[in-house]
Amino acid sequence: MSDIEYVREQDRQEYRNFCMHHIPRFARQLPPELWHYTTAESLIGILKTGQIWSTQVTCVNDSLEQKYFGDLVYAAVKVMRAKNTDPTLAIMLRVADEWLGIRDFTTASHFVACFSEVEDDLGQWRGYGSGDCGYAIGFRPDGILEALKGRPSAALLPMNYHDEAHNFLVNDVLRFAQRCFLDGIKRGLTDVERWAREFLSAFATELDIFACVIKHPKFSSEVERRITTHLQAGEHKLLEFRQKRTLLARHLPIDLTLTVNGLRQLPITRIYVGPGSRPSQQISKISVGDLLVKYGYSAVRIDISSVPYRVP
Repeated sequence: MSDIEYVREQDRQEYRNFCMHHIPRFARQLPPELWHYTTAESLIGILKTGQIWSTQVTCVNDSLEQKYFGDLVYAAVKVMRAKNTDPTLAIMLRVADEWLGIRDFTTASHFVACFSEVEDDLGQWRGYGSGDCGYAIGFRPDGILEALKGRPSAALLPMNYHDEAHNFLVNDVLRFAQRCFLDGIKRGLTDVERWAREFLSAFATELDIFACVIKHPKFSSEVERRITTHLQAGEHKLLEFRQKRTLLARHLPIDLTLTVNGLRQLPITRIYVGPGSRPSQQISKISVGDLLVKYGYSAVRIDISSVPYRVP
């Protein structure tokens, strides 16, 4: 017997369409530039290879952010379960309650690369630019979108920080789940428990995209956008690995180069030298200029951060 007996491909497409219907609700106008705050080592690697490393979503800096959307759904399931009087629906709600309480997010398939709409920002320097001696690369958003056309599974999506939008989505997720589950029962599926588990697993796989783009309102000052993508079959050989303080992180390089005057180049506009002593910043500015020339970039402006931030 197949491990998946009840969920059909047309069901999966319906779940996928539901998610794609909601994604445009989070849209906002693209800014002229997007900023990728990073370290000197990563700056050198990005310019050398034309690639930016996306990170498996549960390996990002904030280890709890992947759980945020799931926690919102979990809380709503508990409320709905307490009010429910339908014995058939009760089976799905019980399974969802149990599953969300112990769900393992470490196997989530999404990889993300992070950008901010905020230029020369203290919070970004602290969080992603290593404070002293960090760098910020300015990208043309339209150039990123053009480069991503070669990767059908990738999208450039804004993070959403609004409680109202989150609550609307969660309520619609529960309405949709209830309808799909009961429609399955009407098809004559006999093992209701099995159907509940198969349906919830398949639906949750599609819902994972929202865990990548929904963040607690307290993070709203980041004004973040992310490239989101899946690890495709055969891409494990492309993975890079880096030891963080508490875990070994997985990274998938994404090529963001475009052909410019016969050369493959990144759609970058400017580079910021991050906070530090003025003499060090000036030296780094010259070095960044030479680094750009080495890799064929001739018209990229280099600015020095004006943020008064010092690492003790």
